[in-house]
Amino acid sequence: MKNKLSGREQEVYFNLEVGMIYDVNAILNLVHLKKTYLPAVLSSMNRKGWLTRLKRGVYLVNSPKLKVLNDPFLVATNIFRGYLGFSSALYVYGAMDEYPSTIFVCTKETSALRPLSRGIEVKAVALGTRATGEVPFNGYFVSSKAKTLYDNFYLPEYSGGYSNLIAAIPRLNLDSDDWKMFLFYAKKFGKSGFCRKVGFLLDTLNSFAAGTVPESVLKGLNFGKQIVKLGSGHNGKFIRKWHVVSYIGEGDLFGKMDYG
Repeated sequence: MKNKLSGREQEVYFNLEVGMIYDVNAILNLVHLKKTYLPAVLSSMNRKGWLTRLKRGVYLVNSPKLKVLNDPFLVATNIFRGYLGFSSALYVYGAMDEYPSTIFVCTKETSALRPLSRGIEVKAVALGTRATGEVPFNGYFVSSKAKTLYDNFYLPEYSGGYSNLIAAIPRLNLDSDDWKMFLFYAKKFGKSGFCRKVGFLLDTLNSFAAGTVPESVLKGLNFGKQIVKLGSGHNGKFIRKWHVVSYIGEGDLFGKMDYG
């Protein structure tokens, strides 16, 4: 790193830990600088590359040679005020194996995309009133298992599609309370057509992995009679039990379960 630190900047830098994230108040507690001086010092260190400004008043401490991302998930939730969701939550819970190139943060109002480094980006997804249900887990704030399942059915593209989501469900290890909360979210935020599409998919999952979804959940999702479509295309199959016309073949849905 060519840009050398001034005396004041050295006092800040050598009291911080490389790879960690600090806000201004935390830095003030570690150094002996007046509060009026600190913004200018941090701004200079950001320009020189010793710090990376994640958002107003929040900084990532870099090494002398490169930007450091010890934990991109923590960085992501410090950039956007929210919690880990969608495929990121599935990964944190161990329901997906592939390390995500996009880290999803659920927010109330902010939708944005921001690159980090090493091919990783952060995507903030505004959920409005649906931005609820976060819990602490392994050092992160993440959507609860029940809310993770609901959110991924609501926006399946953020888990890589229904096939990825279906393969992940048995590995989420939802207990009876999780399923009750999932049913609560599905009925609170989803209309009858949404609930029946989800019910059909979960019902079909039970035919491949018996007992994964409680019958009480399936019963709770099966209300309303208006016919709805799942997917698009030609030669859809009408599922009378759920009043769903499905254009998605079982091979497309469950192939990833078969092959792990």
